[in-house]
Amino acid sequence: MENQSFGNILQSDTPLSTTLVGWDEFRKLAKVGDIIQEPGRALRITEKVFEPTASGEQFAIHIYAR
Repeated sequence: MENQSFGNILQSDTPLSTTLVGWDEFRKLAKVGDIIQEPGRALRITEKVFEPTASGEQFAIHIYAR
């Protein structure tokens, strides 16, 4: 699994915190309003949707950012 850099920018004067996580963990940790920092661009998470799978035993987490 590829690791990606995920930074959470806080509204306070604390320094930026960066944590390396896999995509599965990222989907769990990400919150609406968080910023995904990539080289050359920054994306803000605008929506987080939980969708049950066909079996109904699990769910998928969809993250939308722009």
